Amino acid sequence: MKKKLLLSSPTGAPGPMTALRNHQSILASHFDVDLIPLEDLVLPTYLQAKAYRTLLYKVCKRARFVLSVDEIAPYGDNVIFGTFHPVHESIVKKLNRLNIRPSFMWCSTFGQMELTPLEMQLFMRLVELVKRGNIKHLFLHRRLFNSIGHFVKEVHLLPHSIDLVPYKDLQKLEMDGFNVDLFCRPRPGKNILSQIAGFKMADVGGRLHINFDIKQFRGIVEEIASDVIQHKWIPEGEYLRLIAGMRLSLQVTIGESFNYAVCERMGLGVPVLTTKDIYLIAEDHFLAKHLCVEAPDTPSAIAGAIRNISCDQRLRTDIAEACRLRIAAVAKENNRLVVDRLKQCFA
Repeated sequence: MKKKLLLSSPTGAPGPMTALRNHQSILASHFDVDLIPLEDLVLPTYLQAKAYRTLLYKVCKRARFVLSVDEIAPYGDNVIFGTFHPVHESIVKKLNRLNIRPSFMWCSTFGQMELTPLEMQLFMRLVELVKRGNIKHLFLHRRLFNSIGHFVKEVHLLPHSIDLVPYKDLQKLEMDGFNVDLFCRPRPGKNILSQIAGFKMADVGGRLHINFDIKQFRGIVEEIASDVIQHKWIPEGEYLRLIAGMRLSLQVTIGESFNYAVCERMGLGVPVLTTKDIYLIAEDHFLAKHLCVEAPDTPSAIAGAIRNISCDQRLRTDIAEACRLRIAAVAKENNRLVVDRLKQCFA
């Protein structure tokens, strides 16, 4: 019988939830893996209405307290949380009373922590908890392990796993013209204004697709690019078909531990501009040459990279094939390491 393993993150944390979803897929043949949103674990099961659950979870977060860990306890120590928030303090304390030590996965780099100062305090609290033995393991992704792990020895390397199945035999959405996407969840470091400005300065006659509300940028987006195409929430299958139909994607971010959006686009064979922080691209010489923007906070540099790719169909084809080969190689190695590490930690 396969051991049970619980993975959990709040629904409002798309990065960690995506990482855990990929872990669930590649671990399925080795563990009996459940991926359950944190809200569903700590709120009463009889409270079905989503609006009420969301409100009550916000109250729990503000109060830094949960009423019950009854849904978590049956998994014993075989629990990995994808985020850490003060509300987890209550969860850890209640589980410790049952002689259970959960594990945590930390996702932010030093740069991201500086951009969001509260994360520095939360990370140091996690370090304290793992040193005191209140939590079993603290997992870091590759870039984090190679930096933070140099100073904090009580951590484990757990790379991002990559499930390539959703990208196989996908029928792309056919669109006229040169279409470019900038899909992300806005937060410090997403570098949205520089990327929009770079796209307009490139003057390639294309259309820019986004998936966020531009009102939060106080009129700047309307001033530089009033014709962007705004998309609301899209079901996953339609979303992947839309992205597959793009000629180019923009993910020129600042402070990024991995970026699954880059991973998706590589799997779909869509050239994606990014930076040398993203090892998926940076460690392949050909891809780095054409896709890594040297000065991400400089719109003219982004514009130059866009023009370089937009005017050469053969180059885009070569980049697409190189992206598919590169992400397949990274997926094979990362997935092997993830399986080996979690078998070792939860044997």
